[in-house]
Amino acid sequence: MPPRAPFRDSSTWASLVWELDDLQYATGQGPRIESLRGDSLIVLEHAAKDARWPDYLPKAVERGLRSQLAVRLYEEDETMGGLNLYSTESDTIDPGAVHLAELFATHATIALGRARQEDRLNEALTTRKVIGQAIGIIAERYKITDDRAFHFLVRASTTSNIRLRDIAQEVVDTANAQYGESSGSQGSAP
Repeated sequence: MPPRAPFRDSSTWASLVWELDDLQYATGQGPRIESLRGDSLIVLEHAAKDARWPDYLPKAVERGLRSQLAVRLYEEDETMGGLNLYSTESDTIDPGAVHLAELFATHATIALGRARQEDRLNEALTTRKVIGQAIGIIAERYKITDDRAFHFLVRASTTSNIRLRDIAQEVVDTANAQYGESSGSQGSAP
């Protein structure tokens, strides 16, 4: 039976991963940094013998790094993150592991892209709702059409150099505060 590396609990591994990530950011070097700069795949084998990152590798090897794989997660030209795999047991990376990492990175990129799209859609819906509420408040308060109320908001946004959504939110917050104060003295709302 081949000898096995000593057992490490997950908190030890997590700590080492964070250390190696932080070390790459601190030195501005390493596979992770190279992949985030645009190389889609970086394979580091025989870390103790590699000379590509002189500020990163000696310190990483001291911590037990023997090989590393970094895969950039990107959509078109936008970097969304990175997948980083570290080994303290093997000087080489199995080609099958490289293929699996690339496959996983592709799926992770799709999931991240969809999550970002969902966030943008939710933000758009929230923004639309707030702007619609502000239009209604202004139209009612000044007895004007919705179209004129919208143009009023746009003009206020343009002249104050504040985003339309923020102006609308201020209108809604002010109305809610006024309603809350006045409704408290007259009883509850219907």
